[in-house]
Amino acid sequence: MPGRYEFSLPERPMRDGWFRIGTLDVTTTALLVGLGVLSMFLYAVSPTFVSNFFFQTEMVRDGELWRLVTWPLLNPPTSIWVVLTLAFFWFVGHQVEDRVGRVPFTVLIAAMTLIPGALVTILGIDRFGAAAFGLGLLGIGLLVVFALDNPGAMFMFGIPAWVLAAVYVAIDVLSLTGARRWSQLVMELLVIVVALFGCRQLGLLDNLEFIPRIPAVAPRASRSPYGEVGGGRSGGTKRGRGKGRKAKGKRSGTVVAGPWGGEPTGPSPLEQAELDVLLDKIGEGGLDSLNKMERKRLDELSRKMRGN
Repeated sequence: MPGRYEFSLPERPMRDGWFRIGTLDVTTTALLVGLGVLSMFLYAVSPTFVSNFFFQTEMVRDGELWRLVTWPLLNPPTSIWVVLTLAFFWFVGHQVEDRVGRVPFTVLIAAMTLIPGALVTILGIDRFGAAAFGLGLLGIGLLVVFALDNPGAMFMFGIPAWVLAAVYVAIDVLSLTGARRWSQLVMELLVIVVALFGCRQLGLLDNLEFIPRIPAVAPRASRSPYGEVGGGRSGGTKRGRGKGRKAKGKRSGTVVAGPWGGEPTGPSPLEQAELDVLLDKIGEGGLDSLNKMERKRLDELSRKMRGN
């Protein structure tokens, strides 16, 4: 029978990339991994040139401030672990980026890169200083976020994500403590702290209530995540609302309360407007374009529409 033993790969998920190359959505995660691969070839051409971009506290104090930003892009091909690190970052990076969106994720990565390096440089904890390069350090921070936000997630061989994250961090802490490399230890812990605090502001880590959500940093936590509901526009779409939207509003009509039906149980006009905004966003960017809060609200409104 034809097709009985055909093999097919799962369809690549649509992502909110900055642009596309063929069928690949070039997200912030993909850009970082791509630049990491490029750094391997640059290292082969000129190791001295590439060394100008890794982070080192003494060199930053001497005025080479660009090192605070460029260190994650440097991934020299010293072993197979570099390739595995890039693949690992591709996975955990997209797990977080798909949830929060490309712009918030880019801001998060910038904070995880710049803030720990700047603080370690200012503190000057030990005489050896701190050195860092590669996406591995950022990947550990994102792995901790993913594991804590999805405590039931499993990796290969049925290992819980939180166990893998705990082992990664514990090994690094023990290794750096044994080598008395205090600056590097503090920098790694700061990367994790910035990742946790930042993702909490972006709507993740709902179970970590001890991390505060600051309205000035995360204004969406106290407002509707769907833009200006009822005002005709959404934060996720530029498409205007035309006559079709007005016609839909007219069809909703007014429910007259009476002894035969009691209070209406369907969605209110405001909730219908919220649902319309979400459906428009899905129509433009697919279901993956919704963040965690939007998906939760979509489920609530859908249940209400069905009368559940």
